Amino acid sequence: MKSIPKLKFKLPRFKRLQVKRLQGFDWVVMICILSLAVAITAILWRGDQVPFQVTHFSWDGKQIGIKDRYFTLSFNRPVNPQTVEQNLVTNPPLPGKTSWSGPKLVYTLTELPIYGTKYEIQLTDATPTYSNQAIEPFISVINTHDRAFAYIGIEAQERGRLILCNIIQSNQSTTQLKKVILTPEDLVVTNFEIYPQGDKILFAAFDPSKGTEGLNQQQLYTVTTGLNFLLSEQREPSGRLQRILDAKDYKNLQFDLSDNGKTIVIERENQRNRADAGLWVIPEDGKPRPLGLQANEFIVAPDGQTVAVSQDQGVGIIPLTPGSGSPQFFQGYEKVVGFSKDGTQKLLVKNNSDFTRSLLLVNKDGKGKQLLQTHNPIISCKFEPRQETTLYCLKTDLVEQEKEKYREEPFLSIVDLKTGKDIPFLALPNYRDVQMSMSPDGVALLFDQLVTTPLNLKNNLVTQGGQGIADGRLWLLPLPEEVTEQNLVKILPEELNPGFKPRWLP
Repeated sequence: MKSIPKLKFKLPRFKRLQVKRLQGFDWVVMICILSLAVAITAILWRGDQVPFQVTHFSWDGKQIGIKDRYFTLSFNRPVNPQTVEQNLVTNPPLPGKTSWSGPKLVYTLTELPIYGTKYEIQLTDATPTYSNQAIEPFISVINTHDRAFAYIGIEAQERGRLILCNIIQSNQSTTQLKKVILTPEDLVVTNFEIYPQGDKILFAAFDPSKGTEGLNQQQLYTVTTGLNFLLSEQREPSGRLQRILDAKDYKNLQFDLSDNGKTIVIERENQRNRADAGLWVIPEDGKPRPLGLQANEFIVAPDGQTVAVSQDQGVGIIPLTPGSGSPQFFQGYEKVVGFSKDGTQKLLVKNNSDFTRSLLLVNKDGKGKQLLQTHNPIISCKFEPRQETTLYCLKTDLVEQEKEKYREEPFLSIVDLKTGKDIPFLALPNYRDVQMSMSPDGVALLFDQLVTTPLNLKNNLVTQGGQGIADGRLWLLPLPEEVTEQNLVKILPEELNPGFKPRWLP
């Protein structure tokens, strides 16, 4: 038997491992890695130490008005919505409703802010979604626009000049006013309209040295107020004039400015040919152009796209731009006395065969709803801006002075748009051509009362009807939160100061 040969294995020889010495850069890298590891471990052990807080408030540093309909709050981590909604407080109360866009709260106002008021927004208790960590208290104070208005002065150095007036303090007995004269002594202002940001005023004026003949030479200007509700933009000082339209070839008569400030419509008459008369339109940053339409009673829609004009057989709605639709005509109507805030509805007065007048609310499709029927002429109507469910209408009544002699006496009434109920509110005796202005927050009306005389060369203040103005007073009328006959009896107007044609700033 053969023996099995023995296998011989030759083991490999392993070389000794050689440890390389760490260089300086390697030590730096290793130290950084160890430091980061320690830091991450510490964070994981101790938790996130950044406080739970509000990171963005959309009204921060802003002065708000009626166009500011909502604000937003953003947080630095996901939040429990219910804890925010339960603890968000506005002082004084600013009613609204909440909604969410991811982690962002949207608070939409259901009522308008009151001008001249400071609102405090507070959130002092809320929790994030994944922990019970308390929120860092959030408190912010917001200012609303000033309670400001403009008017034409009537006494001493104010006579015929445009005045800006701030109501700086008010209580039950007195109202304090801070006034700034905007226009120079060498211009007599006849009419004006205010731009939507409150930064400037459009007005017509003439040189008083030319007496009443200066009316035929009145020109169109703008003047800065020194205010600007867009705080991101630089304010210009008050009193800077810019001429918009001269009177070299045409007389400049009545005018209107759209609520958005982009369109002016003015009635003009050729200085040498009275047959060449009619409405002109001045678009924003555009050249004046005639519309080929005669009218002396008109209102520009809030969006500046159309103008409503009173004509012989009715009321026409005339487009001012190529994309603003076709002309409309409302047969048998007397005039347009107002538009809703968004311009989709208009208030028209219609003459009836029984010698009464009807006030109708007409939508954009031309369908009308009768609100009331009256024997009294309707001068103007203003929507109460909070809910637009109430109208304040200026009408006239015939009051017997002597046997078979009557005079027109204006009065204010309140119309409920839902029920059509018409409640007499306030008698305004002595002068028919009352000018009325609704405050943007709906809490007060301004109106004037004038004493007139026959026009003469020494009197350069003239009413729209062509009479001289001997004296005038401005009045402030608080409006009720709830319209009832009992509430209306308690409200009395407060006399402010001499002047006429008051207009609230937006």
